[in-house]
Amino acid sequence: MALCCQGLRMSETDKSGLDPATGKPLPKGVWYRGPGQYQARKMVDGKRLRKTFASSALARRWLNEKRAEVDLGQFKDTSSLDRMPIRELVERYRDTCMAHREADRIGHIPALLDDPVVHVMVSKWLPTDVRAFRDRMLKDGYAPATVVKRLNLLASIIQHAISEWDIHTVNHASGRVVKRPPGADKKRNRRLSGNTDNDYGKSEYERLIIAVARSHCPDDAWLVKWSIEQACRLSESVSLCWKNIDFERKTLSLERVKNDKHREELGDEKRPLTPGARRLLLKKLEEMPEAPAATDRLFNVGNEKAFSVRYGRIVKKAELKNLTFHDLRHEATSRLARFLTNPLDLMRVTGHRDLKSLDRYYQPILSELVEKIEEQERLLGILYME
Repeated sequence: MALCCQGLRMSETDKSGLDPATGKPLPKGVWYRGPGQYQARKMVDGKRLRKTFASSALARRWLNEKRAEVDLGQFKDTSSLDRMPIRELVERYRDTCMAHREADRIGHIPALLDDPVVHVMVSKWLPTDVRAFRDRMLKDGYAPATVVKRLNLLASIIQHAISEWDIHTVNHASGRVVKRPPGADKKRNRRLSGNTDNDYGKSEYERLIIAVARSHCPDDAWLVKWSIEQACRLSESVSLCWKNIDFERKTLSLERVKNDKHREELGDEKRPLTPGARRLLLKKLEEMPEAPAATDRLFNVGNEKAFSVRYGRIVKKAELKNLTFHDLRHEATSRLARFLTNPLDLMRVTGHRDLKSLDRYYQPILSELVEKIEEQERLLGILYME
C-alpha cells in the first residue's frame, strides 16, 4: 500500500511539476524520482544525457553548466566514464605502454590493481580516493619511496589517458593535487672510498675490482669497470651491442633508454663515449680470441636479474657495505663532474633528463672542492702579480 501511495505521489509530482521537498516548481529539465533523487535530462546532438542529484538545485546547476558548455562549443560527453572504472585505464596502460618496464609490470601495476582505488569510476573519483590509496600503502608498511613511485605511476596513467585516449577527467593523482609522503626523496651519497688506511690496505675500488675479477663470468669485471667510466644504467649497459659503439666518432647509441617516449620521438639516444670507457672497450677487443659480430652483446653477463644476484654476492665477498650497483652510476657521475664543469655537458654523457635528477647523482668529495678553490686562488694570484 505504501509503495502504491509513493508511486501515486511521484506520478502526481510529475504531472504538477512541483518539488515535494519545497513545494516550488521544479526547474525545466529536472524530474523528481523519489526522496533525494532529482534527475536532470538534456538532449545534446540527438543523445539524451541523464544525471541524478540529491537536490533540484544541484540538478539545475548541472543543466546550466551543460548549456554553457554547448553554447561555447566546449561540451564533452562523459557519460561513458560513469561505467568505466580506473582499473580499465591501468590495464590498458600496462598492455600498451609498459612492454619494456618489467619491474613495474610485475611489481607496481599489480599493487595498483589490488587496491580499491581502481574500482572507482573515472567520472566519480576524487582526491579523497587518492589520499586513501596513499594512506593505505603507508599503513601497510610500504616505504615512502615506494608509495611515491606508485602514486606517480597512477598519475602517469591518468595523464596518458587524458592526452592520448581522450578521457575527459581530472588527474587527481598528480603531485600538485595530492601531497606525497615525506622522507621519500632521500639522496644517496654512497661513493667508493679511496682511503687505504684500513684492515685491507686497499681502497674500496681496489677491493671491488679484485672481488669481481674472481667471478666465474669474466664479463662481470668489464661491466663493473665500464659502469664506473661511462655512468650508464644497468639496463642500458646489458642491452648494448658492438654495433652501438662508434669508436671513430667516440659515441654510443642506446636503443633502450629509461624514457621510452624519447626513443619513440627521436630514435636511439646518442651519448659521448668517455675516454676511459673507450680505452676499456679497445682493451677488451684486444683480449677477445676473435672479433665479435656487430649484434653480439658488449657484455655477456646474462639478464639483469642474474647479474644483480652475482653482483650482490661479489660485494658481500669484498666486505663492502651498502654498495648497490646503481651506486656505481653515482660514482661515475661524480668523477666525470671533475672534468665537465658545465652540468649540461655532464647530462649529455650520463643521460639525465634534468638538473634535479643530475643533482641526485653528483656527490662531490668536499675536500676536492676546497682544493679546486685554492688552485683557482693560486692561479688568480699569479695573474694579478703579472
